[in-house]
Amino acid sequence: MSSRKLRRPKGRAMATLCLLSMTLPVGAQEQKGMLEEVIVTAQKRSESVQKTALAVTAMAGEALAEKNILSATALLGQVPNLHIGQASNETVISIRGVSSAGITPAADASVAFHVDGVYQPRPSGASSMFFDLERVEVLRGPQGTLYGRNATAGSINVITAKPTDRLQSAAEIAVGNLSRMTVQGMLNVPVIEEKLAVRGAFLSHRQAGYTRNAGNGQPKLNDADQIAGRLHVLTNPTENIRFLLSGDYYHRGGAGSNSVLIGRLNNDFRANGTAQPWLVATNTIPYVDNELFGISGELTWGLGAVDLTSLTAFRRDNADTTSDQDGTATGTQTSRFFNYNRNFSQELRLAAADPDRFKWIAGAYYTYEHNRDNLDQYTNLQRTTGVILRRPERYARSKALFGQASYELVDDLNATVGLRQSWDEKGSPVGLTQTIGTTTNSFRPDYGEWNKFTWKGGLEWQADDTTLYYANVGNGYKSGGFSSNRNYGPESLLAYEVGSKNDLLDRRLRLNLSGFYYDYKDLQVTATVPDEDGVVRTRTTNAAGSTVWGLEAELQAMLTHDLRINSSLAYLDASFDKYPGASDSLFRTVQDLSGNRLPRAPRFTGNIGFDFDMDVGEHGTLTLHGETRYQSKIFFSAFNDKAFVANGVTVNPYAMAAQEGYTASAVRLRYKPAEGDWYAEIFADNLENNAILTAVTYGTGGETFGAFGPPRTFGVKLGIRM
Repeated sequence: MSSRKLRRPKGRAMATLCLLSMTLPVGAQEQKGMLEEVIVTAQKRSESVQKTALAVTAMAGEALAEKNILSATALLGQVPNLHIGQASNETVISIRGVSSAGITPAADASVAFHVDGVYQPRPSGASSMFFDLERVEVLRGPQGTLYGRNATAGSINVITAKPTDRLQSAAEIAVGNLSRMTVQGMLNVPVIEEKLAVRGAFLSHRQAGYTRNAGNGQPKLNDADQIAGRLHVLTNPTENIRFLLSGDYYHRGGAGSNSVLIGRLNNDFRANGTAQPWLVATNTIPYVDNELFGISGELTWGLGAVDLTSLTAFRRDNADTTSDQDGTATGTQTSRFFNYNRNFSQELRLAAADPDRFKWIAGAYYTYEHNRDNLDQYTNLQRTTGVILRRPERYARSKALFGQASYELVDDLNATVGLRQSWDEKGSPVGLTQTIGTTTNSFRPDYGEWNKFTWKGGLEWQADDTTLYYANVGNGYKSGGFSSNRNYGPESLLAYEVGSKNDLLDRRLRLNLSGFYYDYKDLQVTATVPDEDGVVRTRTTNAAGSTVWGLEAELQAMLTHDLRINSSLAYLDASFDKYPGASDSLFRTVQDLSGNRLPRAPRFTGNIGFDFDMDVGEHGTLTLHGETRYQSKIFFSAFNDKAFVANGVTVNPYAMAAQEGYTASAVRLRYKPAEGDWYAEIFADNLENNAILTAVTYGTGGETFGAFGPPRTFGVKLGIRM
């Protein structure tokens, strides 16, 4: 089958895009002795990452698989100024200190998460498994024009591998400590020559919990019981039409990822030796039953001078979790959260098919999200006392018009302008807030509307074929919402950024640099406080303002044909300018946090890794990979380690909600025979066996809960690709 004919709509630009996606299954071209050229779609057109005038890190799917990165949380340490943690069912992502936590079905994350261009509205959508991927792109900085929706901090774009014109298959099994068993496979079939190809992939991941449970008869926590599958059908009915139909499924079961009780009020249980990172004691049998399903259709139609793209998607995200809320084997607090989410989205884009000096793209976006939101908070083990909340008609609707154009003013000097108008609406018209055993319903409806005009301006100079300089200014916007019957406003961010991308020494050395400055206003922050009915709930409000600035460097080098290194280093200064009315979740006081650092914003992050190939006679090649990442101290609360007075006593309860600086290292050794399509590998992660705090939450009784990453893990892999 001809890959060019299967993928080619009219117009050289579209033909090039489609041909690249067929011939570069991991988003890269590599020539012997040179660093690979990575192709990205960060600006919704295919181009080299080295010619993309924004801060973007692209990781090929093959490299992610070799590093055992199976989910978004495992990207921690792989990208400058990116922090990811898992708090119960919520994936909390921070880019350059801009993040969200305590996300309810009425709120949104500050980092937009996309899979094949489809926006995932709920944080649990970021929990789906990474398998059979082409690449992952992490766009740092506000994406207020082309992506727009809630991309204040940036966007993570997951691009899956699409059908190709060749018969291909792959299978892999990995076993390791904690009874790990991971099996995945892929099959690509060209069904009808030049017309139809199908690609299917699956992954099953099982692992015992790494957090022991001292409660009587209680299961270990932080286990893995996950299965996922995906199917793509690609058809090219005519020379100028390409249609991709995709479906995916994901299920997570098991006990889930309940956190460790690390303190209560001003008592730090880790400091006094009564708490350990991977040990809990509960008396509520926890479980998680999360199911995600999605279907999408992408039509690309070449209309001569322009290309039309239509992306239609429907997603279903069912989350059902039960957890112990007091973190002890003697307490009686239990919670069950179950939310059934439905989301429809439609994007239409027109783009110049054969741009020369003038590149442009324009489009319209619509999404509707419906949530059946339920929360049961029990105060006894029999579940006969407590409060139940039902929000069966929560919804969010968003519409936008956008466009971006780039014009070559003189040779190799381009100016870019982007515009987007967004309209957002959220509501919860009916519901129930009731104490168990009573008939009184204290529910009050919620509703809010917001709109925002966002923009971008930029200059880029392609000094030569291997050097790009750029400067951008633009803003980002995240819509408002409602919390405990109170509306909070949107947050916005004005960003200035300069950078350069450099391929040196005959493309054996790559150095990308960026510097940025943010004026961040009306931050959406959360606290656990009583509402008007006395129910302790997570409440979101707007803080005043913040200033964020930093520097980032990414370096790749091919020292010899057999030795490659990859490293990054980032510095971040992120603090509140004014935050005089901060709600204290533990003692219910109000404090002035002006000058404190933003949560989830470490000052320094960095990593360094290497790959070294060794010939084993004429039989094959051994590749040794090693890497170490570093993160300086990070606070998970806006209170940092600031002491204050509560009930006439000086306390410092939030100091325990911090992770001191640490390193985490990994190593693997892979063998590939000179003849044959199989490979074998041994691997180990977190060699230091550090207990790394990745997220912190607060309970209704003054508890502080900490989520810790896994301890040292190791295992072996055996796979084949044909």
